[in-house]
Amino acid sequence: MKILVTAAFGHQGKFVIPKLAAAGFDVRAARGTPGRDDEVLGLGASEVFVGDLADPAVYAEALDGCEAVYHISPGAHPREYDMGFAMVEAAKKVGVRHVLFLSLLQPFIDIIQHRYKLEHELALVKSGLNFTALRPCDYMLQEAYVAPAMKTGSMPFYSGDAAGSRAHCKHSYIALEDLTDVAVKVLVEGSAHYFATYELAGPDKITPHGMARILSRVMGREIEPVARSPEDLIDALWGSRDPGEDFTHQADIVRSIQAWYARYDFVGNPRTLEWLLGRKATTFEQFATKAFAELSAKDPQRSDTAGSGQQPEQAMAQESGQ
Repeated sequence: MKILVTAAFGHQGKFVIPKLAAAGFDVRAARGTPGRDDEVLGLGASEVFVGDLADPAVYAEALDGCEAVYHISPGAHPREYDMGFAMVEAAKKVGVRHVLFLSLLQPFIDIIQHRYKLEHELALVKSGLNFTALRPCDYMLQEAYVAPAMKTGSMPFYSGDAAGSRAHCKHSYIALEDLTDVAVKVLVEGSAHYFATYELAGPDKITPHGMARILSRVMGREIEPVARSPEDLIDALWGSRDPGEDFTHQADIVRSIQAWYARYDFVGNPRTLEWLLGRKATTFEQFATKAFAELSAKDPQRSDTAGSGQQPEQAMAQESGQ
């Protein structure tokens, strides 16, 4: 079966494309910008499609000959909203058998991206298409939690207020290995999952301080949670942006997310995830232990620094050769 996977070189694409290829799917990987085709093909895709998927005609071209699509929207993209509706229109035009739609946990809450996803889900309901919606919580990411802790001795978290109130709010997290295992299962089993909506959350419900304690235990070094502003997150994600670019949309998205996170917990229940996996879901400590081992193997000096008890400034100086 030929399947289109969008945002193919993003966080999920790097996990799900090899798994789909191993399961026998013929994967067409879609990207919004040209380049890095060899890397995408190296993941197991048979071809790469480049185009603006906010245009229904272009999306239909990308879907031509495909029986299924895994629609992953690039986060905070200025045309993310349009892409969701373009997907529905194109899937109807082409006659796709199965739409797997990546939504978000609790799409009804007052965050811009969540409102987008809820509208996209409603469009799928109205479309008559066979669809499945995955609603995952926040992702466990090496580059967001483990790598900064190894490098600096601190774990940044982002709060929508100056007081750092996010420090007291609990979140659930899901491992990308688990999320992509579910995605492949749903696509392989097809009709057994039509019209299902799955809320997917890992077993932890933890604050940034709880995450830092786990990282401290894993690394054998005290890791300090450090509050950062939404503006810091914008710079971290898009520090190399063109100063002349209109960045209003991306900034609004980040501030909307962080404003909610500073006031409320964002937690889910792991039972659905574990039922679909047929096993226990990955805990944050299991994720951190594996990520620490992988990053240490790539950079033994960083591993030595993480366990040395040095201050973050000393660690960074050692890494830079000072």
